[in-house]
Amino acid sequence: MLMQAAPPPQPAPVTATMTMVSSDTMTDAGEPLTYLSTPNPEVSSVILTIPPGGKTEWMTHPVPGYIYVLEGTLTVEFEDGHRLSFKAGQAFLQARTKWHRGLNLGSERMRFLAVFYGAKGIPDVLNPPAGSIVSKEK
Repeated sequence: MLMQAAPPPQPAPVTATMTMVSSDTMTDAGEPLTYLSTPNPEVSSVILTIPPGGKTEWMTHPVPGYIYVLEGTLTVEFEDGHRLSFKAGQAFLQARTKWHRGLNLGSERMRFLAVFYGAKGIPDVLNPPAGSIVSKEK
């Protein structure tokens, strides 16, 4: 009688998981989500790093943008002084028509991924001209 060795144990199957990050219909400024109607659509993305105590320039966006915070805490400051904060792992639709800027009020670097749904030839970010009242410091 021949004895066969038991087959080696099989590793547990590796499965992928999906975690919902956000489902948004309004921007962080309360604007409804809208898409551009264009014959030349383009999706672009950037990773922005703001050092501790750093800030971006004031800006608006002619195209919809989606932000996902990778590290640290992003504080979005609006022209009227109102601020919203988003921690690593949070995401939101970015304000389009309201002047805003990003601040890193923390002690560690802050990084976020920005994905813009635009069109070829249309910039993702608009900054005010030098000397604009929007560039006031607080």
